[in-house]
Amino acid sequence: MTNLKLKDTDPQEDIDDDILTDPKYICKLSSLVTDSLQNGCDVMQMPNGDIITTETKTITLQYFWDKQKEDFAKRVSVNEYPSKI
Repeated sequence: MTNLKLKDTDPQEDIDDDILTDPKYICKLSSLVTDSLQNGCDVMQMPNGDIITTETKTITLQYFWDKQKEDFAKRVSVNEYPSKI
């Protein structure tokens, strides 16, 4: 999961009305939201225009018998979603 550092300031102070009506922001926002939702993320848009998305990490453990050690050994596979945005 991505570590987020949130500002200690009031989010209302950072509102930039121009950003919410900026065509470039809206176009990029649309792509970001679409890609994030397709990858199974939750998406939040903050009042100041910031976007917060979730990320999911799946860890698969596979145990197999090691004849030499006469014990189970573990194989780990990690998948992170989204791979990139």
